Formats: sequence, structure tokens, C-alpha cells
Amino acid sequence: MNKTILSAVIASVALLAASPAFASDMPGAKIFKGKCKMCHELDKKKVGPAVKDMNKDPAVLKQTIITGRGQMPKFGHKLSAEQIDEVVAYLQSVQGK
Repeated sequence: MNKTILSAVIASVALLAASPAFASDMPGAKIFKGKCKMCHELDKKKVGPAVKDMNKDPAVLKQTIITGRGQMPKFGHKLSAEQIDEVVAYLQSVQGK
């Protein structure tokens, strides 16, 4: 029984350690790199806030991408609804929810 629990813990830790690699394979990662990275870094402020400091609410992230905010331009006419959802999913994956 203890070996089963230990195996489960080891598997969980391995998956958590690998999650950033999985995040970079997400469709939203490519969109982020092409459209967002010029102003946003994952862990530090650039022109816009760091991803880690962004609102974690998916509805707020989606609305901000669509309508813009402050210096950030609107992307609602540049990205499809599916692409916006992919970016939001990517942001949440790297934020750690």
C-alpha cells in the first residue's frame, strides 16, 4: 500500500515538473509568442504586466484580449474566438491557476 502512495506522489511531482514543457506545446503559446510577447513576459513586467501578475479570471482575460486595456490594443478583430480561448488557456496554464 505504501509503495502505491509513493508511486502516485512521484508521478504527480513528475507531471508538475513537466507542465511548463506541456504549456509551450499549447496552441495558445504560439499565438502568445507572435502577438503578446513583445509587450508581456511570463515573470517580469515589460510594456505590459507580467503574465504571473495578470488577473487569473478567464472571463477578464478574454475580455481584455478582445477589447484591449490602457495601452494594450484590441485583438477581438485580429484573433478568432478559438484563438482567444487558446491564449486564455495558455495564460492560465503558465499562471498556475
